[in-house]
Amino acid sequence: MGKTATEPRSEGTDTTADRPRGGIDVFDHVIVRQPLRSGRTDTLRDRLASWVGSVADGDARSLLPVDGVHLVTLFLDRGGFAAGTDDDALVWYIEVRDRGVDPWTDPVATVRGSPLFDADAGIGELLGAAATVHTAGHGGSRFVTHATNPKRRERYASAVGRPLVAPVAGEDLPTPVALVSMPLRSRPRAAVVARGLDLVNWLKRSAWLRERYRDATDVLEEERMYTESLLFDPTGDRPVLHYYMETEDMDRLYEAYEASNSWTVRLSDWMFRRFLERPEAFLAPPLESDCEVLVHAVDPDRP
Repeated sequence: MGKTATEPRSEGTDTTADRPRGGIDVFDHVIVRQPLRSGRTDTLRDRLASWVGSVADGDARSLLPVDGVHLVTLFLDRGGFAAGTDDDALVWYIEVRDRGVDPWTDPVATVRGSPLFDADAGIGELLGAAATVHTAGHGGSRFVTHATNPKRRERYASAVGRPLVAPVAGEDLPTPVALVSMPLRSRPRAAVVARGLDLVNWLKRSAWLRERYRDATDVLEEERMYTESLLFDPTGDRPVLHYYMETEDMDRLYEAYEASNSWTVRLSDWMFRRFLERPEAFLAPPLESDCEVLVHAVDPDRP
């Protein structure tokens, strides 16, 4: 809930060793939404539960065996993620090292390389209409921020232990994870947000600013936030901000957010209250979301 700094993405291949361990806008995120056929939601739950049970010691590499994937969270969307739709959907949230290189030039094809689409799990037959990709550069979407706590690997291992968490329902998840889609109040205000993000992203091309903000993770540590990202998405009936978070404790998160004197936190709070249609649904606990966590898997060696 803290940072809103942005940074342009690097091009070409990269390795974890070449980058700092965590920070502001060091890594990327990709979201893929796959609508379900009518009446197939319960079958999806059952097949995911069966698959997870068969890979008890699995991790993000078991769920999506692609280099550069640090975490994968599967959500069941009840229609809140894509405004104007009422179909259930499977949503993949994926943290990647760099979305500007293969295989992320075609995220839908990459996701279909998951073992979940093999004959044993067979979730492909449960999917309906064409998948949609939500990431910077698709349909006018703008990258806002992707922040990672440099201490998250140790904290996750201590709090959860196993990298792969079986399908759960809300409060049963050992580490709270959420995906929330927040409509903006109006298209004129959305246009202001878009122009503002374009300006900030342009400013962040400065090496000095990149270095200044990359290591500014004090707020993440105060909130015990592991991973946090925002994407501005104007592609649906209403412009929205898609917000993802992986945290240690939801109560501590809100307490630290309210108590923080950081200028970035207070500026973010002011902007959320001014531009969001229902800011209280995001800023006041409990966090409201139409997306239910199904599976959360991390790379145990992630930065």
